Amino acid sequence: MHLEMFDDCQMDSRRALWLSRARTLVLSDFFFGLGAGRRRTLEGLPLAAHLDPWERLVTLLSDYQPEQIVILGNIKPNQGYLVGEEASELNAYISKLTGKSRPVIQVVGQSDRSEGPAVTNPLFKVVEHLQIESYHFMHRRRIFVYPRLDNREIWINGGVHPVFALPVRSPSGGEDWMRVSGFLYTGYAVVMPPFMPYAQGHEVFLPDRLPKQAKGYKLLADRVSPIDLSQLPLPPEHLRHIARFTKKDRGGDSRTPVEPSL
Repeated sequence: MHLEMFDDCQMDSRRALWLSRARTLVLSDFFFGLGAGRRRTLEGLPLAAHLDPWERLVTLLSDYQPEQIVILGNIKPNQGYLVGEEASELNAYISKLTGKSRPVIQVVGQSDRSEGPAVTNPLFKVVEHLQIESYHFMHRRRIFVYPRLDNREIWINGGVHPVFALPVRSPSGGEDWMRVSGFLYTGYAVVMPPFMPYAQGHEVFLPDRLPKQAKGYKLLADRVSPIDLSQLPLPPEHLRHIARFTKKDRGGDSRTPVEPSL
């Protein structure tokens, strides 16, 4: 269920990182709070992955007993200024994370849309940058060069989500491919999968475009396991990109992008 990336950092197959020395649980794109909006377009959700988020969260909190939680990315769009049902949902989710005394720190790219009167829990804090011991946290989708850090400090990014195209055997014994989510260590940054698989930001990482020191890890069922990137062949062209559709493709408002999960 979990695998060590560094001596104080474990990857968990429930789509989380555990920083043992800091007793910190890290979650990326914790999109419970899309709530009411997503319920109007349920066909866009991968049902199998959507059925177990509360179980994953409850067991993570029970197993690790974190002293604090770091969330990378928003819980709801424009969360600081929500009203009515959406605001009530937001604060209910935050309360489940904080419990009675646990600090929750949210790292976002633009804090002006995340902070506001809708967020009422004093244990919940929104920041644009956070450092805990040797780890620096960010939520940035389009980033190609990570700022260099001192000594052995490392970025943890929850804005882009690794996808790996792996060769497999088809049921008939022929050659086939599948795409899986996972974790990626580039040598400078740990790149995380989203807690909610339908989150935007998935990118297929090709082995010939990764640094030699990069390490990949795949998520399959309840396991996280290493990928030998040096032996990973290039996938067919049509598997090298994630198709991004708009609501216009499904008869809706073309201004709102919808990114299907894997």
